[in-house]
Amino acid sequence: MRRLIIPLLLFVAAGVAAWMARDADRQAAAETEPAPAIVDSTPNSPMFSARRLPDFIRVANSNDVLAADLVSVVESSPDRTCLVVTSGGEEVFNHNGGMPIVPASAQKLVTGAAALEQLPADFRFVTTAVTEQSPEGGIINGDLYLVGGGDPILATARYIGRYPEAQTFTDVAQLADQIVAAGVAEITGRVVGDETRYDTVRAVGSWPPRFIDQNQTGPLSALSINDGFARYPDDNEANQLATAAADPAENSARILDDLLEERGVVIRGSAASGVAPAISVEIARLESLPIADVVGQMLASSDNSTAELLLKEIGLSARNEGSSLAGAEASGVLMTRAGFKMAGVEVADGSGLSSENSLTCDLLIDLLDKAGPDSALAAGLAIAGERGTLLDRFTGPDVIGKIRGKTGSLREVSALAGFAQASNGDDLTFAYIANQEELSSDRSHEVQEDLGEELVQYPEGPTRDQVGPK
Repeated sequence: MRRLIIPLLLFVAAGVAAWMARDADRQAAAETEPAPAIVDSTPNSPMFSARRLPDFIRVANSNDVLAADLVSVVESSPDRTCLVVTSGGEEVFNHNGGMPIVPASAQKLVTGAAALEQLPADFRFVTTAVTEQSPEGGIINGDLYLVGGGDPILATARYIGRYPEAQTFTDVAQLADQIVAAGVAEITGRVVGDETRYDTVRAVGSWPPRFIDQNQTGPLSALSINDGFARYPDDNEANQLATAAADPAENSARILDDLLEERGVVIRGSAASGVAPAISVEIARLESLPIADVVGQMLASSDNSTAELLLKEIGLSARNEGSSLAGAEASGVLMTRAGFKMAGVEVADGSGLSSENSLTCDLLIDLLDKAGPDSALAAGLAIAGERGTLLDRFTGPDVIGKIRGKTGSLREVSALAGFAQASNGDDLTFAYIANQEELSSDRSHEVQEDLGEELVQYPEGPTRDQVGPK
């Protein structure tokens, strides 16, 4: 028995010694190596935080917030109001989008889109000076003909100087300079204005007489320097204070006559209107800026005369008839062929002065979305607090420069359509038109201010940074 106890005691002693050695090793390691870090597995974001929302849910939430805010805009508007907003081509809000409604000057968006659709991108209006035979020794024996090419922004620097903002225009003085540079020193006859490119109907038949009395446009003509006004104040842009020329072609010839005489050219006869010879010699030509710039001038300043002459040019190009009626009919056909939403749309003029115009917010959104915020159509829009008809509107620090739009205003109409830059940098497309008898322009502007503020604050839901992981 004693023989068994001694080996057992030796075995136990060896085990104890091994355990003590391992424990010593662990203690030594603890003194030389850092303790492992304790990992906190508690999530930084709560389980139901907006940060954990998928992107499609975040966007939907932002759209819902905006739509709810836009309901208040509609509730503050007349019963006959349409309001549509899209983001990236996707509809965010639609109230009466398909309802036909009188657009006022928002009609110019249709005119501009039709002009850009019908006329080539490099199209320019051309005004020429021609004679029946070449000058001899610096003398034109007979008449010098000023042939109108429909340029709606043909003007003198003096006329343009009436406006507080810089204006895009074709300076007729450059044509006079070219004639002198061609060696012309004397004209034995007259300067004769030719307006035969378009018809001689001076106004649209469906306009109220007061619009003609107020000079909402000058007398429409294919040869129309200074919008066809014979006299105007130098220090006031109001056309109501101007005097329309009885014969726009003769008035234009007189203006060129004066410019030439200022440059030393002797002219024996008095300015007149007439028709240039079928076979002629070109002495000089003056081109406008490209069509996109002309459309831009019309949109930014809401120029009624430019809109109506563009409409006649559309008619001439599409139907070989330079008339308002041909242009209106051609515009409707063009828009339909291009696939725009034309249900309920009626085109009565180019400017929107006629209450017989009828369009929808759906159409305006369609035009703007298909063109896009970087298009020629968008480039011409007025800018909040900075340019055009929005120069004195939307001037708050959060909105200025972020709304680009086409305004519209008649006694019974208030409209605004264009693009709004949201807080995340995206562009929202919007169209708002309200119709009501004796509509208050002040109240309408307040509602549109609210609309603009709601749009530039989008999205009000959680941002992408909030959704992403910390």
